[in-house]
Amino acid sequence: MIVTIVRTVVTALVVAGTIAWTLSEFYLGLAGALVGLLVELTAAQAGLALGAVLFGLRITHVIIGIGGELKSWTWTHQRLVLRRIPVLATVGITGLKPGVRRRTVLAGAFAILVCAAVAALTWLAIGSSFGKGMALAATACFLLQLVPRDQAGNTSLGWFVFTLPKMTGRPLGELEARPGVIAGMDAYQRGDLDEAERIYAELVQEHPDLLTVVGLKVVTSCARERYLDALQTVIGLSNRPDLSKRDLAFVMATTAGVAVLAVEAGQFPAEAGLETARGMFANAYEAGYPKSRAHGTLAIMALIEGDTAKARQLAGYSAESSENAQGRADDLVTIARAWMADGDNAKARELVAEAHELAGWSPRVAATRARLQIS
Repeated sequence: MIVTIVRTVVTALVVAGTIAWTLSEFYLGLAGALVGLLVELTAAQAGLALGAVLFGLRITHVIIGIGGELKSWTWTHQRLVLRRIPVLATVGITGLKPGVRRRTVLAGAFAILVCAAVAALTWLAIGSSFGKGMALAATACFLLQLVPRDQAGNTSLGWFVFTLPKMTGRPLGELEARPGVIAGMDAYQRGDLDEAERIYAELVQEHPDLLTVVGLKVVTSCARERYLDALQTVIGLSNRPDLSKRDLAFVMATTAGVAVLAVEAGQFPAEAGLETARGMFANAYEAGYPKSRAHGTLAIMALIEGDTAKARQLAGYSAESSENAQGRADDLVTIARAWMADGDNAKARELVAEAHELAGWSPRVAATRARLQIS
């Protein structure tokens, strides 16, 4: 809430300052401010990506642009997406080698240096109204990036440099255990569930309380279609006193997702499962969970309730913003099942063919493909 207020106030000050500084050509100043904002936001993501490469972190996804998906490339560990309007970019990074905190702090510091350099360069253009607006907005955006912030949908550069070095306790354990968890998730993403479960068994001996380790158990249980086991596991996390607001947001959203999958698989009563999911999502949104991340689960809910058009729309949104192969495959299957419900198996087959290439091991993909082959 406070961050939103600060951001609103800073935006208002930048607009007012730009108009006052470029009064006779304020429209050029405002155009420059918009460009300065976009340039600085892009510089932050580019700096993180370069820092990740320099300091041994993995880039999990790069999403370039906004709007609908134009073209995408998906590999086992990375996903690259080009969208229709080529402005802004989003980069995901994660730890891959020991010393995750040190590597992440260095990547964040490098990104801050990149942003500072870009903001400084914009001041060379203040001879024009456009340049004045650009310099003001870029500088304000840079300063906002320095404010430590770690929410469910966004982490500022300042958090990497000013908060992360002081982290202790379980959150630090989550970070430093990430290479092992990533190895398990890699096995899961390629469908090697035996290996993923073996890695989980090793990790849980040393780190029984880490959310990321428990999360590995949840995804492998779902991949085995043991949805009630997964649901029991994730519900058990919600009462833990050591969880931050951000942690709770993800736990509640995960609970909603597993409950809906259990309903779809016929392992949980529909009325109770969907009501649980709605309640969990409401709490997750209140805790800062981005509604856009819920589209995939909401699509399955719509499909269960018979609203196939809504299911296709929401799953389409989710597929366009997916960050890994398995996630996109799952969304494509939801769209395919919606077309099947409407009697269009030809469209469903096209979607399932792509889903099979991405994650043919997934139980939802395999089951849908089998149904289409029989039909």
